[in-house]
Amino acid sequence: MHGGALSIVAIAWFGLLSPLHPARPSMTKRALQRADLQGSQSRRSVRRKRGAETERARELAGIGGPEEARPRTRQTQQPFRYLCVLDVEATCERGRRPYEHEIIEFPVVLVDLHNLTVVDEFHTYVRPTVNVTLTEFCTKLTGITQDRVYDAPTLDVVLARFDEWLQGHELRNTHEERQFAFAADGPWDLRFFIDGECARKGILKADYFDKWVNIKQLYADFYRCQRCKIGRMLEKQGMRFEGRLHSGIDDTRNIARIAIKMGKDGCKMYLNEALPINRRSAAVGRMTSLGTSAWT
Repeated sequence: MHGGALSIVAIAWFGLLSPLHPARPSMTKRALQRADLQGSQSRRSVRRKRGAETERARELAGIGGPEEARPRTRQTQQPFRYLCVLDVEATCERGRRPYEHEIIEFPVVLVDLHNLTVVDEFHTYVRPTVNVTLTEFCTKLTGITQDRVYDAPTLDVVLARFDEWLQGHELRNTHEERQFAFAADGPWDLRFFIDGECARKGILKADYFDKWVNIKQLYADFYRCQRCKIGRMLEKQGMRFEGRLHSGIDDTRNIARIAIKMGKDGCKMYLNEALPINRRSAAVGRMTSLGTSAWT
């Protein structure tokens, strides 16, 4: 009896140490495991989720809607007073690559960031010198006809006239102060169209074209949303596109409206994009002044 009882106790003790049939995890434990897995999302995913939630909250609160729907905000101190909003149009052809694009419309809207108003506009068509005849696709897309560019000045003349226009407004950038900066809907206008054509044709270009405000990216960062097209940006701000899409002057005016609304919402404009260092004016030996002004 004692030996049998001792064996039973030993077997029971061994069973406690090494169970032959471990119990299945409880549902509670599985739920905790799932919760742990969900809690291990990447920081980027969390930021995206928070951004989406913030955007939804802004929309529900009326932020980005009509002016009367959102509270007024304190005006933000801007690093420069004026914004030269630019959106050029260029020659193009459907499905043809590579293609040497040439600027055929050069519009600029000057915005006062202190008063958040439009001060003036510079607008001219530009005569191409390589693909001198506009394609049917180009005319249909931009609305620019052959007669508008036939007697227009070439790009080198346009840039010189624009420089004079800036001087007429007494706008200049020095080492001590930057009075104005360019703004565009992405990198294409200044990096690829203006700089690209000037490089190919050996045209002198002032260095105020080297750095700019990428409105599309700044808009996404400020409102914490995905980058989107001009029409969608306006819609999120409670406005609609005015004019003809892909008309250079109309696109520029609408981008200026977006920038003004961003300023009213408290956005600080800053230079968030630039040419590569080896493409900037100083690096390629271009003049830093086309007139009597000086730029940095």
